[in-house]
Amino acid sequence: MSFARFSSDFLMETFTLVDNLFVHEHLPYLEEKQIKVYIYGLYLCNSNGENTLENLCTVLDVTEDELTAIYKEFEDLGLVKVLNTTPLEVKYLSLKRGMQPPKKYKADRWNDFNTTLQSLFPERLLTPNEYNEYYNFIDSTKINEDVLLMIVQYCIDAKGPSVRYPYVFAVARSWIADGVRTIADVEQKLNEFESQSEEMREVLLALGRKSGADIEEKQTLRKWRRSWGYELPAILTATKLLKGSKSFKRLDSKLDEYFRMGIFTAEEMKDYASYREHLTELAISINKTIGVYYESLEHVIEVYTIPWTNKGFTDEALLKIAHYCFVSGIRSLDGMNTAVNKFYSQGYITAEGIDEFISQGLKQDGKIKEIIEKTGQTRNVTAKDREFYRTWTVTWGFDEEVILYAAEISAGKTYPVPFMNQLLSGWKKAGVNSVEGAKKASTPTTRTETYTEREYTDDELQSIFGDIENFDNLGI
Repeated sequence: MSFARFSSDFLMETFTLVDNLFVHEHLPYLEEKQIKVYIYGLYLCNSNGENTLENLCTVLDVTEDELTAIYKEFEDLGLVKVLNTTPLEVKYLSLKRGMQPPKKYKADRWNDFNTTLQSLFPERLLTPNEYNEYYNFIDSTKINEDVLLMIVQYCIDAKGPSVRYPYVFAVARSWIADGVRTIADVEQKLNEFESQSEEMREVLLALGRKSGADIEEKQTLRKWRRSWGYELPAILTATKLLKGSKSFKRLDSKLDEYFRMGIFTAEEMKDYASYREHLTELAISINKTIGVYYESLEHVIEVYTIPWTNKGFTDEALLKIAHYCFVSGIRSLDGMNTAVNKFYSQGYITAEGIDEFISQGLKQDGKIKEIIEKTGQTRNVTAKDREFYRTWTVTWGFDEEVILYAAEISAGKTYPVPFMNQLLSGWKKAGVNSVEGAKKASTPTTRTETYTEREYTDDELQSIFGDIENFDNLGI
């Protein structure tokens, strides 16, 4: 650890310098995520405690595998040196190559390649550094020189003669990953792009675009058609269903959503769009009922509304539960989610079921209220009262008459309900199941009169309480 370091506020008041060579030669051809990684990594080089792989992943929302792949591409471009991959460790390099002499190549080895490559850029002279980058790329990827020249020509046709080698290499890597190795492979890919031209024209027309498609968009259309299996009518339907501004990137995101959900046809997309609109309206109604507001409903729909409807809850049932939550003081979607899950566990998923549950609850509360009054108390029914009542009736099996008799005996006690628990527990142990039997049974006495304390070993306690969730199976 160094003995001195910059404070965080000092770092915030300084600057992260980005070389103009990076802006000119690389930035126009890198993806958004790659640019973020390069610049933020450059910033971390000047920081102290924040300079960790975990911090970079968290801030930029990327995985370590993604970072490794991105920095390996940066290494190919001469931007960094990957020192280690596990864990990832990189060194940012000077773009001036001041400390890195370029690899030496024999001039006569590249005469034909140099001549052809220069002929593709008649408006400017290629620099020695550019030639060297092409040589390095051919050496590292083992790509055929003629194949690379065909890719250069394709990039010039798509981007114009000002296209730079980083963009060419990005396209070449993508094609290599697709299995392009020979001149025939390049011709096949170009034919595929050409055959897509009419389809692309229709997609761009649906997006309201007048400009032509670039290479990335052509490859994206190829992904939709070949890798994901979408037919053109489905793609055009997805375009029409986009809300707000329409762009190729938004269309790709929407098709990605459809693909993950297994939606492939135009009819399925229309049904899903109607379904999402219905879910949005339902989410708004639920939020309004329980008294909450969210500017964006996407998260609400994904986390709450869809899981609730997938459980089979009707709209009317969910709105009844929302109203039930509101009057009960539950004013959050998390709180409502707990209520929904409780109703689901009891099998109440329709409006009629919810009404039946509430009706039964009111009847039960009426019985509990009568028991409380028998003890001489005047108060409202609590959740603990309902829990005791459930134990007395369902678990211990006592009928109303016996419970009411126990309440009468408990009247006047300082703590009548705990006394009732002791009384009923003793009757359960004695096998009492009627008022007559209860009258013959003895009432609870003090601990010192009847109880002799026993000592138990740890093993004996563990054998019983280690299985406390299965008391019903212990025969107790």
